[in-house]
Amino acid sequence: MTDPRKATLLTALGAVLLSPDALALRWISADALHIVSWRGLLMAGGMGMLLWLRYRRALPVVLRRCGWTGLGCALSYCVSTLCFLQAMTLAGAASTLMIYSVSPLVAGVLSWLWLGERLSARSAVAIAVCAFGIALIVADDAPGADLAGNLFALAAAVLLAGNFTLARSKPCADMSPALMLGALLASAVALVLGGRPELADEELAVLALMALFVLPLGFMLVQLGPRSIGAAEVGLLLLLEIILGPLWVWLFLDEAPTPAVLGGGAIVLLALVGHGLLGWREQRGATSARAARRAPDSA
Repeated sequence: MTDPRKATLLTALGAVLLSPDALALRWISADALHIVSWRGLLMAGGMGMLLWLRYRRALPVVLRRCGWTGLGCALSYCVSTLCFLQAMTLAGAASTLMIYSVSPLVAGVLSWLWLGERLSARSAVAIAVCAFGIALIVADDAPGADLAGNLFALAAAVLLAGNFTLARSKPCADMSPALMLGALLASAVALVLGGRPELADEELAVLALMALFVLPLGFMLVQLGPRSIGAAEVGLLLLLEIILGPLWVWLFLDEAPTPAVLGGGAIVLLALVGHGLLGWREQRGATSARAARRAPDSA
């Protein structure tokens, strides 16, 4: 896929497909650990099918290529998933998704500290603004707010950022198989900690639909985006999930965010949008400059 317009549409579709996940998780009445045990198992199955379709007989080689870095990615994804589901149960969709959305910026800090990559001024400003917005959400003391849930969401964002940074440290290997292992680990840990996973038939059906088909397809479409459009544009399109996720919960379950969550979330979203738009402008400027340098050579 090389058409940027098609890539943009498919990436946006992927973000929209990911957005009902929050609604499904809030609708299911089971304990968070019971949800994780089923969701991890089903997600691993869905990811396994996609990986098999992509690599076929080369899949074992791809798995070995991940090495110890892949194991680190799997562990980070496992614990991040456990924290995310716990946060969704305790703090609700709006708070969790707003805090969780800053993981790419946290990954930038980790890459700066660990890999020595340059941290741009716009990223530093966006991180500072997001930190202020997250502080408002975490400090919310309105009825129904949950400090522990907000802290679980923050831990999930940091761990997901660690997963991104580990994957970036080994760019020659595809780390997506590590997500399948991470999902299996999350399922196993939840099964050990939570006992027998009990879900009603209709809840299990919805979870199976999301984890086996909708989420893997959404992740696959989002993963295709950076091949033809810039990372900043992909980041902007992914904000569709952050906006739509709490909206579905609000519309169908009448779970209205508190004023502090709305205010802090608005600050986080504005910071992420500003960061993405500036990055997109820089990418377009760099592309135009490269095209201008090539023009005399082709003439």
